[in-house]
Amino acid sequence: MVQHQDRRSGTSGLRKTGLGPEALIQENESGEILISMPFATIRTLRLNVEMAGPSSQVVCHVTDDAGREIVFGSMSWVRPRAWELRADTFRALLIALHQALTPWRDSIRFVEGPKPGFMLAMFALGGITGAVCLAGFAWLFLWQENAAGLFLLAGVFAGGWLMRLFWPRAPKPYDPDRYALAAPLTAPDKAPSETG
Repeated sequence: MVQHQDRRSGTSGLRKTGLGPEALIQENESGEILISMPFATIRTLRLNVEMAGPSSQVVCHVTDDAGREIVFGSMSWVRPRAWELRADTFRALLIALHQALTPWRDSIRFVEGPKPGFMLAMFALGGITGAVCLAGFAWLFLWQENAAGLFLLAGVFAGGWLMRLFWPRAPKPYDPDRYALAAPLTAPDKAPSETG
C-alpha cells in the first residue's frame, strides 16, 4: 500500500494518508482511521502551492460528494519555521491516487489553484489595506501637510500588489494523465564507473 505521512501545522497531529483497495484512507498517528473516502465518491482533486514556513509546498485537497476533505502535502511541519521535505512519498501517493481514480475520472474535477474563498479573502484584504493607507496618506500628507504620510504609500502599493496577486479567477483544470501515466521516482542502481 502506498502511504504518505505529514503534519499540516503545529496544532495538528501526524497524518498517514494511503490507498486501500477501494478508498483513500487517512489515519492519525496511532493508526485510527479519521476518514475513509471510497474512490467512487471523490468529486474534486485540487492541487495548490501553499506556504510552508519560509518555503512553499504542493498540497493536494481531495473532496468527496459529502463535502469531506482529505489534505496532504509535500512537506511536513517539524517546528516553527522548520519543515521536512516529503516529496518522494507525496509524489508516489499522488501518482497512485490518479491511477486508482482512472475509472471515475469523468465524475471528478481535477483542478489547480487556491480555493475561490481564499482568493476572495486575500483580494479583499489587499483592497482594505490599500484603501486605509490611501486615506491615511491623503489625511496626513495632503490635509495635514505632514511628510510622514509618504510612508503610507508603501501600504497603498502593497495592497494593490495583493489585489493583483489574488485577483479572483476560476480554478484551472489539468489533465489527470499527467500523473496517472507518470513513472515513479527510482534511485539509480549505482554510480557510473569512471573509465580512464
